[in-house]
Amino acid sequence: FVTLASSGTEGGNSMGAMRWAQTANFGVAPNPAMPNTFLAQAFDLDDPFGNITCYSAGCCPNNYHPTGSCHGCEAYCASLSATNFYMGPIHPRVKKPVGQRLARAGAVIAYQKPGAFTGPTLASCSMSRNKVILNFNVDLLGPDRVLVHKYVTSKVQVLTNRSLFCLQTSGKGSTEQCIDDGSGRATGSGPFDTVPGTWVDVDIKASSATAVTVDLTKSGGVAHAIRYAWDGSCCDGRPPTSDPCPIASCPLMAEDTGLPANPFLARIVDGACECISPQQCGKQSTPAVLFT
Repeated sequence: FVTLASSGTEGGNSMGAMRWAQTANFGVAPNPAMPNTFLAQAFDLDDPFGNITCYSAGCCPNNYHPTGSCHGCEAYCASLSATNFYMGPIHPRVKKPVGQRLARAGAVIAYQKPGAFTGPTLASCSMSRNKVILNFNVDLLGPDRVLVHKYVTSKVQVLTNRSLFCLQTSGKGSTEQCIDDGSGRATGSGPFDTVPGTWVDVDIKASSATAVTVDLTKSGGVAHAIRYAWDGSCCDGRPPTSDPCPIASCPLMAEDTGLPANPFLARIVDGACECISPQQCGKQSTPAVLFT
């Protein structure tokens, strides 16, 4: 199966939770609940022209009914003319990378070929002295190593208000209610992600073959939870442009296979990651040696 790209609407404001649910809440496949499966992550394979401003403005010849400015829509319209959307931008048009990822995973899982079938997967974390060290599962990573791409936004965010932890909301808007606090309980209060500063973008400062260091300066050294690639697209933070968003451009991936790191969400309790059950992660007793 394939996880959803951010241009889809099925998950709404809880897209990260929607993708996590696709894996039976383990964050990776196969897993104990889905033993004979494999997946292709597609959160980083959104349509290169996923920004639908030009589409909505009716600026392109095959859908021409201008309702606003069409300045800068030339590249967008050329792409649309070459390969039109099916049912609108909800379905990303670049399919080859999805097929390649499915083929790789299928070869390993279904046909027992050697190699990795998934990208870096969170195993544990530890927090101290204004930083969080994220350690990735060495068994799943194998001989490969974690690669950090150049980025505008790291897609790593930390929670600065413990009481606003929420896994799934009832809908979009400033008054959205939390209907799942990670334990299957509704809190009956809100708002959550719409509160400025609830989730703060932080930077990746160092990396090793199996770990990365996250700098908490932007959050004031506070982190009650941490998440990666939970919402938005890989090109969040880029200036408005008609240029395409490069596919597979989120920061964390495996160097050799090019497979993206699996999105994750975890509370930070007593200086260690605590994943949402049934996914398991904890604290590594000996932090990895990192280099910048």
